[in-house]
Amino acid sequence: MKQLSLILALCACLVVPQNASAGSASTPIEQRAGIQKMADETLARLYREQPDTAREIEGAVGFAVFSSGALALLWVSGGYGHGLAHDNRNNSDVYMQMASAGVGLGLGAKDYNTVFVFHDPAAFYDFTTEGLDLTGTADAAAKVGMKGNEIGGAENALPGVRIYQLTDSGLIAQAMVQGTKYWRDRELNK
Repeated sequence: MKQLSLILALCACLVVPQNASAGSASTPIEQRAGIQKMADETLARLYREQPDTAREIEGAVGFAVFSSGALALLWVSGGYGHGLAHDNRNNSDVYMQMASAGVGLGLGAKDYNTVFVFHDPAAFYDFTTEGLDLTGTADAAAKVGMKGNEIGGAENALPGVRIYQLTDSGLIAQAMVQGTKYWRDRELNK
């Protein structure tokens, strides 16, 4: 079991999202600016690809946008990313982090962005104050540059929450029991 924990930790460390410029910035101000830019670009892409989402997000309690990278190596997978949760009611942001680890069968790497749309105020509050743990996933994406397809789309994983996933690049196929945790970034929310 110690070996599995070590492998999971190594996988999570190896995964660095290409478009998460927050990770390479040196100051909290630069990190927040990088996350804001990523969120704006992700929403613009989502609105282009699925125009109805603009109206959905505008009418929601809030939304969250994350940029993440994932790596799956045979029996283990790991991922890490940054993002923000935006409260539409008071126009405020909470900067957050995410990490995932899993066991199962998988191979590949991908960069992706995830958009959560919160229609339930309690779900948004819980997400921004306590974080979120999600477990269980099966994933398939094949996209290199502008070529390929991804399986993702929108899911209603939690009551009152809709999730969209956009794959940027990479190739991954996995059937894993995977846990993903989202939490407030203490350094960026000072």
